Amino acid sequence: MEFELFDKLHFFYLLGYSLVFVFLYFGVKYNPQPKKVMRVISLIILMIKCGELFIRYKLIGEAWYSLLPLHLCNITLIFAVLGTILRFTPFLYATFFWSIGAVFALLTPEVRETFPHFFNISFFSTHCYIIFVAVTEYKIFKLRPSLESWTGSFLGLNIIAAGVFLINNVLGTNYLYINRKPSFQSPLQYFGEWPYYIIVVEFAYIILTLLLLFLFRKKDYKIKVNR
Repeated sequence: MEFELFDKLHFFYLLGYSLVFVFLYFGVKYNPQPKKVMRVISLIILMIKCGELFIRYKLIGEAWYSLLPLHLCNITLIFAVLGTILRFTPFLYATFFWSIGAVFALLTPEVRETFPHFFNISFFSTHCYIIFVAVTEYKIFKLRPSLESWTGSFLGLNIIAAGVFLINNVLGTNYLYINRKPSFQSPLQYFGEWPYYIIVVEFAYIILTLLLLFLFRKKDYKIKVNR
């Protein structure tokens, strides 16, 4: 059984998984050791993702080069897990800005298996976790994005993209869809041919993440003024 994009089942998944992470959010907020709880949650998410990769490689027989964590959400997931476990601020800033990719992934999921299939659990839990980390770090741990952190995250992503481009050339893969358009139906189909759609994506990323930055900075400013 498969679910279709934007059907009732899709919305139920978005609601259901969101409620789980809302529960986890309050579990972190009201725990006397919130950083420890975050580490435990991150380790569980890491095990779920590793479990998915093990199944796809060992049981299904997918090629190892097709399972590398080089798409944006997988890269962000690594940064989120390491950032929360090690409390490494640059990774947490990157997660904050790159989490916008997880939002779009949840709205247009590639997974078609229904709950309780493990792939369904892995996809929705890992992508919701990325947003959960961004929100939790901002609200509970007082991570405050700045223009400097935005610049670092933007440059870091482009450096990673350049490296992924070279890896794709060697392996014949298309991680980040940076070497060519994806083979499946995607909004990228409407943004022109290579490399023009990459330029469009870059501008979209800049606009959306700057909007995210200034919205939160404006909110912080209002809080300071009211105090």
